[in-house]
Amino acid sequence: MATAREIKKRIRSIKNISQITRALEAVSASRVRRAQARVLASRAFAEKAWEILLNIQNMSTGGVPLHPLLTAREDVKQVMVVLITSDRGLAGAYNANIIRMAQRFAVRLGKPVRYVTVGRKGRDSLVRVGANVIAEFSYLPAEPKMADISPIARLAIDEFLTGTVDDVFIAYTDFINTLTQRPTVLRWLPLMPYYTEDRVVAEFVKDVPSVSDTRSDYEYEPDATAILEEIVPRFTELQLYQALLESQASEHSARMVAMRNASDNAVQLTADLTLEYNKARQTAITAEILDIVGGASALQQSIDDLAEAILAAAPATTNGHKAPEGVVSAKPDDLTVVEGIGPKMASALKAAGITTYRQLAEADEARLMAALEAAGLRFAPSLPTWPEQAAYAARGDWDGLKQFQDQLVAGRKAHDDEGA
Repeated sequence: MATAREIKKRIRSIKNISQITRALEAVSASRVRRAQARVLASRAFAEKAWEILLNIQNMSTGGVPLHPLLTAREDVKQVMVVLITSDRGLAGAYNANIIRMAQRFAVRLGKPVRYVTVGRKGRDSLVRVGANVIAEFSYLPAEPKMADISPIARLAIDEFLTGTVDDVFIAYTDFINTLTQRPTVLRWLPLMPYYTEDRVVAEFVKDVPSVSDTRSDYEYEPDATAILEEIVPRFTELQLYQALLESQASEHSARMVAMRNASDNAVQLTADLTLEYNKARQTAITAEILDIVGGASALQQSIDDLAEAILAAAPATTNGHKAPEGVVSAKPDDLTVVEGIGPKMASALKAAGITTYRQLAEADEARLMAALEAAGLRFAPSLPTWPEQAAYAARGDWDGLKQFQDQLVAGRKAHDDEGA
């Protein structure tokens, strides 16, 4: 069991961590509102732009694509995946989910994959597993603009147009609500729906917006080629921009929820550790009390042993001669061994200063009677024999004392009764 000091240090550490988690929760709560507003404001426009591109693709005459970015290739040799993660952690399973999904999707495709990472967490994870990362973009602004993502879009478009890659996908986290974020894959280039017979791969890819059945006629001014050359790259960047906004909103939501759970867990853990700390402190106090009691008992025993040793050595002097007869032991004797003396009479004698066998043996009847009368006791018939019995006890002749007491009748000598 941990000591009270160790538990107290843990409680202090957990409280410090909870302050950090509450601060991160407050920051994410303020950012998630702005991120949600941005993603919801641009989502309808991005979906409508995608629908317009699909309508334009369906309008191509004779199966001839109107733009290279709208041209699908039958023989796919290499694939690019743009992985969008966060630069910081403490967002729960947000980064782990999208990284794991992107890797599974790449393995299921069965094609060589070139990665472009947006966010430091995705870059570090792919580098650790030895993936082919050709570019990485980190620490984008909290509120990105189209100019911030233009280098990413330019790189992907150049790789696609030069034929280095035949398909480009965006792996990002789709924002559903504050508690739900769904990792998904979007087919980015070419700008057209992705069809595959592999149902597992199809489950990874996000469904494109449905195209209306009514055929829309578009008039181009000055001509279709000039217009498409301008809007197709812009719509391409728009899809990446929308995916980035979705990821940022998901990141802040996931971090806010994770930090809230961490703060709640810290409160619960602090309460549990406080209870454990109180138990440990009570155990320590009990142990200290037992130590004090044990020490006091040992000290008292030492004092008693020392007193007995001093009393045992009191009758003799340091030079080996017998002590004067006036010197007596300070320890009182049990006077009740004398027949005829009970507890009350013994107390009366001790009150009169007669506490030892020697003192009782040297006392005369007058002194003994005076001691009893001072205590309010009546005359004792066996009083004349007390000094003689005490003399036996003072000498330590207990056998002689017993024989003498056996000769007594009601505490008095037999010849005294006969003379009476």
